[in-house]
Amino acid sequence: MEGIDPKILNKLKEKVQKELVQKEKDTLEYWLNELVKIYQKNHQTLAEFKADIRKYMDRMKNRLEVIKTRGI
Repeated sequence: MEGIDPKILNKLKEKVQKELVQKEKDTLEYWLNELVKIYQKNHQTLAEFKADIRKYMDRMKNRLEVIKTRGI
């Protein structure tokens, strides 16, 4: 990038990297907490457990589709 002070450019890159890492951390914590909820739920049968896992997977797939189509 021509005309931009290298120090400012490095600070900007560092800031963006930190923000990306924080967003990834927040996302992973959210989905992990959702899995913990499923794990802690008192499932009576394997079928109930599998149904909850399927719902979780469907939610993740839906979120991925939204991100792919909207680019957000």
